[in-house]
Amino acid sequence: MKRKFIFIGVTGLVVLLILLRIFTGPGKKTNHAAPAATIAIPVEVVVVKDTSMIYRISTIGSLRANESVAIVSEISKKVTGVFLKEGSMVSKDQVLFKLDDSEIVARLNKLTIEEKLAATNESREKAQLAKGGISQEQYDNTANHLNTVRAEIQILKVDLSKTEIRAPFAGKIGLRNVSEGAWVTPNLVLASLQDVSRIKVDFSVPERYAADLKQGTLIYFTTDYSPGPYRAVIDAVEPNVEKNTRTIPARGICDNKDGSLVPGVSVKVDIDLKAMLRKLFIPTTALIPTVKGYDVYLMKSGKAELRQVVTGIRNLQSVEITSGLSLNDTVVVTNLLRIKPDSPLKLVKLN
Repeated sequence: MKRKFIFIGVTGLVVLLILLRIFTGPGKKTNHAAPAATIAIPVEVVVVKDTSMIYRISTIGSLRANESVAIVSEISKKVTGVFLKEGSMVSKDQVLFKLDDSEIVARLNKLTIEEKLAATNESREKAQLAKGGISQEQYDNTANHLNTVRAEIQILKVDLSKTEIRAPFAGKIGLRNVSEGAWVTPNLVLASLQDVSRIKVDFSVPERYAADLKQGTLIYFTTDYSPGPYRAVIDAVEPNVEKNTRTIPARGICDNKDGSLVPGVSVKVDIDLKAMLRKLFIPTTALIPTVKGYDVYLMKSGKAELRQVVTGIRNLQSVEITSGLSLNDTVVVTNLLRIKPDSPLKLVKLN
């Protein structure tokens, strides 16, 4: 019985070996699959270098004359003379309009005669007072009358000067609104006068640039009709922020000796806030936003290295890196979504 079980077991083992040889074939060895090679990710990179740049912002402004005034009369009188040519240049204190002064001159002549008589009486009574011929009160009344007449003469001379309307400064006269013979009042604008030898550029910038907007800062501006940009410098900055717009008003000044700039024109203003010297800038496309700030990928020895960075100011294309990068670091700017730390990289373009 025992020999029977041994025979069955040996027979089964032989059959198993035969079947195994049939299915594997003679001399055939089992092969194991080799692991697939990791594919390098193609990327474009930039090399970090020293960068000098001007940080510039743009805004909208308007032009104003250096000096501008509406010419009006201080008194109500008839115009007896017009001594200006519309659109011409006038000098300071040049007579522009003459008003009727006949009444004032007549009153002035009358008071001049009274002044001479009052002066004679005052001199005579002064001598009598010295001799005791009159009282002090009588002399005081005579002297007071003389002083009153002289005061009235001074008032009339002021009124007489107001009949000559003069240019308060040198500039270009505009269109006149009255002719000779017209009756003018203090509410009527006779003409406008503007000094356009220099032009003021009024503009506003957002409040976040308050610390950078300083007197003497260089600005550029263009008009719709100008062939190129004009240069100006900031002459004054408003000390407070506008509550409604949250902006800071400022004013630049520009020479306009050729008269090519016209007050009232809208302009585009570019402001050079500060020069950024020896700073590190990279393309904004290289930044990877995170909950802690920004990261970038560096390419080192053909692999990706994740680096946290701190950013500064930026424009449309570039961003300043204040911490996290060094000179000559190679920053990856493409295929950032496919890259993981230590991923193999293949350089396809160096920007």
